[in-house]
Amino acid sequence: MLTREKTEENAEGIRKQLEKFFDLSSPERGLLLNNAEWLARLNYVEFLRDIGKHFSVNEMIKRDSVRIRLEERDQGISYTEFSYMLLQAYDFLHLCEHHDCTIQMGGSDQWGNIFPART
Repeated sequence: MLTREKTEENAEGIRKQLEKFFDLSSPERGLLLNNAEWLARLNYVEFLRDIGKHFSVNEMIKRDSVRIRLEERDQGISYTEFSYMLLQAYDFLHLCEHHDCTIQMGGSDQWGNIFPART
C-alpha cells in the first residue's frame, strides 16, 4: 500500500509519460484523473452491494493474475489485491458515466483486472 505522497509522485511520473503521446494541456484535449477523487468517497457496504454483486468469484479466480497467486502458496494473494479488479471496473464505470469514456487500456500488470464487457 502506497502513501498518498508516493501515489502523487507516481501520478506525476505517469503524466510525464502520457504527455509524450497525448495533449493534456486542457480538459477538452485530454484528461488525467486521480481515481481517489471518487474511490475515497465510496461506502464499502454499498460498494459491495451495488458493484460486487455483478462479479463472479469463479470468474475472478480463473484470471491468471489471481489463479497463479492462489497456486503459489508461499506468495498468496490478499483480499485487497483480489478485490482490485472490482475497483478497476468501478473506475471504468465512473469514467463512462462522467466523462463518456468508451475504452479501457492498461499495462500488462492490469490485464487480469480489466473485465470484458458483457451484453
